[in-house]
Amino acid sequence: MRVEAVRALNESYQRQLLQCGGVHGHLNHLYDNHDLTFAELKEIIYAAADGKLEHVSEKLDGQNLVFTFDEGGLKVARSGTDIKSGGMDASALAQKFATHKSRNVEAAFNGAFNVLNDAIGSLSQGLHDAIFEDGANWYSIEVVYPQNANVINYDANCVVFHASPTFHVEDDGTISRVNDSRGVEILEKHISSMQAAITQRSWQVRGPAIVNLKRISNGSIVTGTINAIEQAMNAGSVNDSSTIGEYVHNYVSEQVADLGLPVNVARAVTARIVGSPGAPGLPQIKKMVSPGVYSTVNAFVKAGPALLKDAIRIIELAINDFAIEVLRGMQSSLISDGDREVQRLRGEVTNAIAAIRSSGDVKAMDTLQRQMLKLGSVENITAAIEGVVFIYKGQAFKFTGAFSSVNQILGLFRYSR
Repeated sequence: MRVEAVRALNESYQRQLLQCGGVHGHLNHLYDNHDLTFAELKEIIYAAADGKLEHVSEKLDGQNLVFTFDEGGLKVARSGTDIKSGGMDASALAQKFATHKSRNVEAAFNGAFNVLNDAIGSLSQGLHDAIFEDGANWYSIEVVYPQNANVINYDANCVVFHASPTFHVEDDGTISRVNDSRGVEILEKHISSMQAAITQRSWQVRGPAIVNLKRISNGSIVTGTINAIEQAMNAGSVNDSSTIGEYVHNYVSEQVADLGLPVNVARAVTARIVGSPGAPGLPQIKKMVSPGVYSTVNAFVKAGPALLKDAIRIIELAINDFAIEVLRGMQSSLISDGDREVQRLRGEVTNAIAAIRSSGDVKAMDTLQRQMLKLGSVENITAAIEGVVFIYKGQAFKFTGAFSSVNQILGLFRYSR
C-alpha cells in the first residue's frame, strides 16, 4: 500500500475517533493511534517503565464539560454543536438535563456550573481576556459528583480543570483542537482565590492531578510487553519504522488474500474494511465480481469490524497488561482510603461476574469472556483510579489498565439486571 494511502487512512481513523468521542474527543489508548510507529510505541513503553513519561496526570471517572467565558458570562458545552451555537448558560444547561432519568445527573451539572461561574467570575477582566479571548478558547473540565458515580466512588464534589484538550473557535466558526495549556496554567495559579469565591462550600475546584510514575522494577514485565508487540509485528510483516495503520492494513490484506480474489477486487475489499478514504462501497464491489463470489465478499466485509479487532488484539492485550503494572497500587487524589475502594470494586466485580455467568445469556457471557481475557483476575484491580493521561510528542494518550474491563463488566451487569 502506498505511503500516501496509509497516511490518508490514519487521518480518517483519527477523525472518526474524534467524532465518536463528542466535543471532548476520544482520548487514545496507544493502539488507537494508527499514526504511531512501532519504534515510538516501544519508546513510550520503556519511558513508562522507567517512570519518565511527560506531563502525567490522573484520569478521572466523572462527566465532562467544556467551557468558555465571554462578555455574556460563562458558557458550557457538551458537543461541537453546542460550541458552534455559542454554548449553554445556566438556564440552557438546566433545561437540557431537566428530564434526565437520573436527578443526580442534573444536580451534578447544575452544581458544577454554579461553582465554575463563581470561580471564573472572580477573576479579573485581564485574566478573562488572556485565557478565553472573548469566548474563542474552550477548556475541558471533569465534573466529579459522588451521588452520580460511574464506577469509582470519590469522596468530594469537584470541578477539575484538564490541561488537554483545548478548543479554539476561528472567526468563520471552525472549531480546531489545539495543544495549548497556557490558559489552564493560568487557572491553576489562581485555584486558591477561585476556591475562596465559591458559595457552595461542599464543592472544590482543582487543577490537573499530577502523578509521579514509579519505575517498574520487574524487568520481565517490560520484556514480555515488547516481545508480544514484536510477535504482532512479525505477523504483520512490519518493522520499527512502520505505523500501526500499516500493520492493520497488512493484517487485513493477508486475510483477504485467502479468499483468492483478483488483485483489484482484493484491494477494494481491503480498502473497504480498513476504511480508506474513497474506498468503494459494497454496491461498487458487487459490480466487480460474479454473484456467487459476491456473497462471500459481502459476508467477509460485514465481518470487517471483528477482523479489525482481531488485528489489534495482541497489541491491545500487551499494552493492557503493561498498563495494569503501571497503575498498580496508585492512589487517587480524590479518595482518602484507596485500599477500601479497591476492595469495594473487587467485591462488586466478583458479584457481577457470578451473576453474568449464571444468567444463561450467551451474548453477555461471551462479552464477559473477552473482558476477563484482558482483566485476567479480579486481583488485578489494584488501584482505585481510572488511569493516567500523558503527553507524547504533543498528543495525549491514556493508560487505563484494569479499569476498562471493570467498566465493561459492571456496565454489562447493570444493563442486564
